[in-house]
Amino acid sequence: MSLAGGAPALAGTFVYVSNAEDGDIGIYSMQPGGALKQGARAPAAKVVMPMAVSPDRRFLYAAVRSKPFSVHAYSIDPGTGALKPLAVSPLAESFPYISLDKTGRFLFGASYGAHLISVNAIGADGRVAAEPLQIIPVGRNAHSIRTDESNKFVYVPTLGSDEIFQFAFDAKSGRRTSNTPSVALMKASTGPRHFITSPGNKFV
Repeated sequence: MSLAGGAPALAGTFVYVSNAEDGDIGIYSMQPGGALKQGARAPAAKVVMPMAVSPDRRFLYAAVRSKPFSVHAYSIDPGTGALKPLAVSPLAESFPYISLDKTGRFLFGASYGAHLISVNAIGADGRVAAEPLQIIPVGRNAHSIRTDESNKFVYVPTLGSDEIFQFAFDAKSGRRTSNTPSVALMKASTGPRHFITSPGNKFV
């Protein structure tokens, strides 16, 4: 499920739900009392799962975990929340988690099965570049990937090896380099999965 709202460009708050078996995305508008009003569905592909909304709320990205692995880009209608298919681009692997950096210019993916992460550039028109800028092997079962609030660092929890990989991030080139230290080791069998950063960027 992904939320898009609160930005000046949007007239309301909209909720998007990926329907893996149906291969589409449900679109809902949030009513004043908090109830969701169902709208039309946007076509995607079988086993569409993780989604991410651009920081400016203009685009939604949905990753497909069936072969050929791909990401579907949609433009968001600011008045109705409707999704208009924009482009389909290949991805390096099956990604259970995708996210964007704070500029909206780069798409990150974490692959649970392939134990790697990737980054693809995003054009001003919202389309994802076909060739990844980087593919980096990490620990077992990469589960998520996000930047901190400063957009200078990227963190990747790896469930199978009980580690959180740490990278420095260059928002101009989109490239990541290992931070120092490169890994935060957690207790055995902790299985780190998801995380958020605090608003003041002091804590993860």
